[in-house]
Amino acid sequence: MDILTHIFLPLTLTYVLRKDFRAKHFPLALLAVLPDFDVFTGTHRGVFHSLLFLAPLACAMLAVEYVFKRQLKYSVLAAGFLFSHIILDLLIGGVPLLYPLVNLGVGFNFPFIIRFGESVSIVDVMPKIVYNMPQAVCGEMDAFSGFGIAITAAFIIIYCRQQFQNR
Repeated sequence: MDILTHIFLPLTLTYVLRKDFRAKHFPLALLAVLPDFDVFTGTHRGVFHSLLFLAPLACAMLAVEYVFKRQLKYSVLAAGFLFSHIILDLLIGGVPLLYPLVNLGVGFNFPFIIRFGESVSIVDVMPKIVYNMPQAVCGEMDAFSGFGIAITAAFIIIYCRQQFQNR
């Protein structure tokens, strides 16, 4: 999945669902791409996609905010953005949740195949469980997709419309 989708899909959902969401919360959305930094270790969907890395990181964020602010406001939102990455990756092919202890990842694939010919028929609509392994990174990865650009545009429209209505 591309960078824009990982940032703007959870950001859009959060902005629409939380009435107290403000512009100062936007930088927290960048945590949604942190798991993809495992490419700098030579693998994609490796250590930074693992719950063995993400769970202690989220707990540390929660603990720091609670100790210094006596509240759990920003860190909960930050952890939500962080884990949104894993949820989205689970829905498009799988994540090794216990890497490096277990190399095998699990996820889902949602095929929707329509066959065209003499007639039109729907061939496959049932979700499938898929398994995968961390992938070696060799050179390049997709940074943007059409969907990522579309969800970014949707967020900008929703945000600007809301700001205009509030004036």
